[in-house]
Amino acid sequence: MLDLLIPRYPDVMTVARRNERRWWVLFLVVCVLTGVVVVLLRRRMSPESVLAFLVFGGVLIATAIQPRFGVYAILGLTLFGDRSLHPWYPFTKNLSSPESIMYVSDSFSLSPQELAIVWTLVVWLVRAATERRLRIHFGPLFWPAAIFLMFNVIGLAYGLANGGNRVIALWEVRSIFYLPLMLLLAGNLIETRAHLNTLFWVATIALFAKGVAGVWYVHDVLKWDLEGVERIAEHAMSIHFNFFFVLLVAAWLYRDSATRRFSMTLMAPFVLFSLVANFRRAGFLTLGMALALIVLLLYIENRRLFFIIAPTGAMGLMAYLVVFWNNQGPIGILARAVRSVIGQPSARDAASNIYRDLENINIMFNIRTSPLTGIGFGNKFHIIVPLPDISVFEWWEYITHNSIMWVWMKIGVIGFYGLILLLALTMLYGARMVRLMPYGQLRVFALTATLYIFTHFVYAYVDMSWENGSMVFVGTMMGVINALPQIAAEKPLPVHPWRVFSPQSVSNNTA
Repeated sequence: MLDLLIPRYPDVMTVARRNERRWWVLFLVVCVLTGVVVVLLRRRMSPESVLAFLVFGGVLIATAIQPRFGVYAILGLTLFGDRSLHPWYPFTKNLSSPESIMYVSDSFSLSPQELAIVWTLVVWLVRAATERRLRIHFGPLFWPAAIFLMFNVIGLAYGLANGGNRVIALWEVRSIFYLPLMLLLAGNLIETRAHLNTLFWVATIALFAKGVAGVWYVHDVLKWDLEGVERIAEHAMSIHFNFFFVLLVAAWLYRDSATRRFSMTLMAPFVLFSLVANFRRAGFLTLGMALALIVLLLYIENRRLFFIIAPTGAMGLMAYLVVFWNNQGPIGILARAVRSVIGQPSARDAASNIYRDLENINIMFNIRTSPLTGIGFGNKFHIIVPLPDISVFEWWEYITHNSIMWVWMKIGVIGFYGLILLLALTMLYGARMVRLMPYGQLRVFALTATLYIFTHFVYAYVDMSWENGSMVFVGTMMGVINALPQIAAEKPLPVHPWRVFSPQSVSNNTA
């Protein structure tokens, strides 16, 4: 915790002047946005574009009123976006992207997402400073994230100094900057149980909306024919959906609110259909690992329920595998994922495995060539083993599927250890929060945030996972874990059946 300014108790006139300044600032913001809309209309932009700018302006105004609204908007608008399902969607695309309905100019290389992150950070700091209550909570996870970011900055400088492509280098590293920023914002602006509950509802509704969009895509574009379809959306959509199902299972196990349990159960078929239609083996396997860890946690906390769920689930899984072991349709994708892991992949999965194996050989060659510094961002990795043609992905010579070893290849062994330190501390601290949080909603949130980060970085070992949406999501969940002790200490906590502790003990244990 960093307390930069000592809060003072203002008198009535000070409060009145502060409120007057705040309303003048909002008035100026509204005037600026009105001017922007006039300019857009004069440029004869489409109604959809004008509406998008108005919505974005509303997000900026809401953030100016209450900075935590910016965190909600950034997470929700990011999770809904998908380049494949709706290529027109503007929030995560540069204002220089011609397909975006918020296209401004070819030279404007910032996205509404980035503008919203910076705006939220500036509003929070300026507002807190002017009100003399700037208290920054770093927690145990911010500094490891900042150290990892520092090594990425060094990798960027090293890559450019050695002839790396500036545009590609910035594209490689830019999304990594989102992680510590969202960690800092979520860890400081999400301050109460109500804030946390709202944040999780925003993520849930955004993922449900994306699930509905996936169903609509299969209906409208594919005409319900998934034969030969490799995927319907970005790869990351599948790993994002893990959050939804872990939250749903945890909500039932720990008796979260009836509203969340029953509404998410009604949403689940849409999300599950899109998850299956996206055909990501790693998404299914990591979700299975997360559910297995929840069952293992039950063995520690509730053995009676464990001995009901574990044998039943195991027999159900075995029955499914026996029935659908050779099924090539969508319903057999989980069985095919298991077959692929144990060495019996389908032709499509075998080709994918071979590409990754060859790519890993090239990664290890580059690591052995430059183990300390890496090759730097913006530089192509050396290809000693020819790879199958995937030139449809324009940066295939820069970015690899193995996103963990890619870090070592790009920024060297010390930066790689920085990543491992960040992940290890996150898992240790997240597991501690799961055990310390009281039975109920806070434990649901702690477990979901921790397991989402776990599944994301397991997934990262086999697929690209440093894109902007995932970094915003991971950073926000790290911020949630960081903020949990303060949120739990908001008021006296109920006594847990297997552990007696108080808010003071939580504060002491997590100091």
